[in-house]
Amino acid sequence: MVPELCSSQRPEMTLSVLDRMTLYSQQQYRQDVFSFYAETLEDVNKSFRHAAYRQFTILMHGKLTAGDRRTVPACCVKLIREKFPSLSGQYTGFIPGEGPVF
Repeated sequence: MVPELCSSQRPEMTLSVLDRMTLYSQQQYRQDVFSFYAETLEDVNKSFRHAAYRQFTILMHGKLTAGDRRTVPACCVKLIREKFPSLSGQYTGFIPGEGPVF
């Protein structure tokens, strides 16, 4: 991929997806269960990664319906993991949805 076309190079990545205060505000607005129980640095980073993936998806695809999941490009996943690393180096990765919900 041409680097200037990569989603990770878009200004929104720094302003919305990687910014701690933006993610914290989003977590509070959504009453995010991950952020409520985050006690260790590992938990805090995990909650921020989750919020960053969600924020990226909303920016790129808008609000999704239940069961609709989209992959985050590897270049963006890499940036998010670098900003909010797992201390153990273990990550879950993409989990596909259950299929169409009617």
